Amino acid sequence: MDSFFSGIGSGPSGVIGAVIEILIIIGLTFTAFRAMRGTRGAGVARGALIVFVMFFIMILFLAKLIHLENLRWILENLVGVSIFGVVVVFQPEIRRLLIRIGETASSFAGVKEKDNEREIANAAFQISKNDEVGALIVIERKTQIGNYIDSGITIDALVKARLLTTIFTRNTPLHDGAVIIRQGRIVAANCLLPLSENVEICRGMGTRHRAAIGLSEEADSVVVIVSEETGAVSVAMGGAIYRDLDFEGLLEFLERECHEHGAQEGGGHE
Repeated sequence: MDSFFSGIGSGPSGVIGAVIEILIIIGLTFTAFRAMRGTRGAGVARGALIVFVMFFIMILFLAKLIHLENLRWILENLVGVSIFGVVVVFQPEIRRLLIRIGETASSFAGVKEKDNEREIANAAFQISKNDEVGALIVIERKTQIGNYIDSGITIDALVKARLLTTIFTRNTPLHDGAVIIRQGRIVAANCLLPLSENVEICRGMGTRHRAAIGLSEEADSVVVIVSEETGAVSVAMGGAIYRDLDFEGLLEFLERECHEHGAQEGGGHE
């Protein structure tokens, strides 16, 4: 911190160095907030940042400006101590960030740790065997659908067939609506989707199929539908519906449209 303030007063090179430091700090802060978005720690982080910027840095700057050496020494040493407090307070969020870093590294290395497509296909056909039980499983791709995620109940879990079949068990609190999968994890259930107004495509279809087509018209998501009436498994994508798929057909479709797409996206960013 002392080198930062001294750098500002050491000419153009010092100013450039200070600007680079500020940009790095902003980038790290933005990354941390993205990792904590939607968690309980996000509110705490915002409050801590406000206190740090408005209180700590301003007082430290004034202490250096008017040569309050004792106060400056105390504040600068508090920075090191506060690191331990940050680790304790934000331990769940730090763990989540490290998991994401590991998953991103795996995608760069071409490693696929979880066969999510097979889990989804297994779940769809297990659900189809149950009488009068339907399902909507949304796989988010490039277009973010956060507004529909926010309409449901937040979940943060691995994609597992047993979990999906449990969610879509009749008379359970979450069985109505859709499950949404983002970046290889189940992020929400009981989500509301928009109904398609395309009369030609939706003629004779129920609400579940209209909702799947409606979302696929707005975003590039892949939506797996299990019919409550017949148990037939279909997929909606790009405003079209592919009906009555068997297990191998569904698995091939998901691997082609989700896994390959995800690998391309992973190689392009993050």
